Amino acid sequence: AHIFVTFPYMLGGVKPVLDELEVTYEEAAYTMGASRLQTFWYVMLPALRGGLFAGTLLTFAHSLGEFGATVMVSGNLPRTKTSPLYIYAQFEAGNLEGANAVAAVLALLSFIIFFAVLRVTDRQKGRG
Repeated sequence: AHIFVTFPYMLGGVKPVLDELEVTYEEAAYTMGASRLQTFWYVMLPALRGGLFAGTLLTFAHSLGEFGATVMVSGNLPRTKTSPLYIYAQFEAGNLEGANAVAAVLALLSFIIFFAVLRVTDRQKGRG
């Protein structure tokens, strides 16, 4: 469920890199005798590395707080307990301290991931 819900975040991280990627690198690899797989592995993938990393971090951060997809697909079962479901269960049980503690950890982790994505994208653009 999380893959389908968070896929747009991965696409948002990779699409700008693909838009800026010049076709001449691919064409040069083909003229030097590289196969499609070699061109992807040695030309495209290194160029997409920053976008893939940023997209992965964004999807992970969004997936940490995803509540609706988990409840709709797998329910609120003990074996499918994620942190948002735990926060919800603690809130319903009246344990506000436990719910606030987990929510604070998730918020801190999300800010760390957000600043890591900013740092990677700034470094990739040549500003950092």
